[in-house]
Amino acid sequence: MNKNFLSLCLATALCMSTMLHALPFADTVVSFVGGNGFGIDDGIVDGEGIDDLRAVTAAIRALDGTIVALGGATGAPGTITMHFSSGEVLDGTGPDLRFFDTFSFLDGFSLDISADGSSFTHAFSLAGDLLNFSCSLAFPCVTNVDISSTGLSAISYLRITAAGNSGQGFPEAYTLDAVEALNFRSSIAVSEPGILALFALAAAALMVIHRRKILKNPFPGSEYI
Repeated sequence: MNKNFLSLCLATALCMSTMLHALPFADTVVSFVGGNGFGIDDGIVDGEGIDDLRAVTAAIRALDGTIVALGGATGAPGTITMHFSSGEVLDGTGPDLRFFDTFSFLDGFSLDISADGSSFTHAFSLAGDLLNFSCSLAFPCVTNVDISSTGLSAISYLRITAAGNSGQGFPEAYTLDAVEALNFRSSIAVSEPGILALFALAAAALMVIHRRKILKNPFPGSEYI
């Protein structure tokens, strides 16, 4: 088999593998109820009381420094329920979920998880540390969670509630930037026609490269005469 073609096929397979196994962030907001002092902060436009679900959804789809402050350091705590739409988080080796707080204090929170979005099991509690006020996008406060203690082998829903030690004012209580899956099984599969199309594209690219070589040097070996 042509060495260039083999290399191109391997590169294509690696690209496909990367697409299938990339670690995703929770990307769907099922519900959001803000407590006192809740809101969204993107570092430019602050808005205490911003509770538009579309704005909340846009804020937590990736690690970008835009935070959703749950609110409720005093009074009823804020809570947000989220969903991994492209697959499920697995109980694997080591931590399974990673939470990013990129704003000011390391606030506390309580985590419940679910496989179906209806029955939730408590998975983790973070007390919070108000002496740690260095959370930022450059140096996020990272909290890793292992779901093995819950007895659930796979989940795709999670509910985060402000709890423990929380900074007051605005934004108030736990400030969530993003939730990442560390052990994940995708429900999005590449179909057989899609795989064949990728290999056809690789073959076409190889033909173009080969043709360019022929046009550049139509008499191989002549350079040694």
